[in-house]
Amino acid sequence: MRILSITLTFFMFSCQGNTSDIKTSVNQPQSEPIQEKKQVTNEVIFRDAQGNTLSDAQKDSLVTNVEGLMALRRFDENSNTEYILFKDYEDLRGFVPDKEIENLIEENRLRRSGGQGAVQNKRINDLWKDKPLPNDNFIMIDGSESSFDDYKGKLLVINFWYINCGPCIVEMPYLNNLVEEYKDEDVEFLALTFDSVSDVNTFLEKTSFNYQLGSASKELIFGFTPIFPTHMIVDENGIIKDIALGAPRDTKLIFNKLVSLIEKNKK
Repeated sequence: MRILSITLTFFMFSCQGNTSDIKTSVNQPQSEPIQEKKQVTNEVIFRDAQGNTLSDAQKDSLVTNVEGLMALRRFDENSNTEYILFKDYEDLRGFVPDKEIENLIEENRLRRSGGQGAVQNKRINDLWKDKPLPNDNFIMIDGSESSFDDYKGKLLVINFWYINCGPCIVEMPYLNNLVEEYKDEDVEFLALTFDSVSDVNTFLEKTSFNYQLGSASKELIFGFTPIFPTHMIVDENGIIKDIALGAPRDTKLIFNKLVSLIEKNKK
């Protein structure tokens, strides 16, 4: 069975560790699922750590009698939701791939030490750091079409945002200062949102944002990050070199943080 997604889910019967405060302010809107042509049954299925389907009685017995029980949630090709109940990550050997188990162990360590923000940081960096930008297209606010390839040859700073993201808006004056700081250098500043071109233009009637602004599909935006704002530093060859998730609690610090990353990656 193909695993479409694996996320660690703690139920009310789970043993949750203490986590420290996340030190960034983030907005995390819910993405819309991509529609595929397939049979949809939408069942909820419970399995044990080795993949055996549990009856309601067996599931209730585990929940009642096993202290510290955890669950993995995943979705199959028919959009069924499966909950895999387990006591220890090692119990999943032979059913869940070893690589996924090691990743879950590492994410649990990060979650306990740095909260869910640390886990998201790891996932996004694992996915994109030192990887090339895709050659996807998006629409600029003047209606023209552009792509990431258009920015090759210069250092590129990308900001992922949306118009109802409070932390995104609060940091815009500092991002405008960043554009001014590098106006005489080969550094490009691109902000991408899933909001429509017309909505962005309406937003700009009241708020100044001096990045080059583009509108992209939700599929493209959420393929990069579920956290807003997110900043990515891309070298002249189109390789993502550094990623900054969220806005600092002290918003003005974003200016120095991005300056540091830009200077680090300049030729």
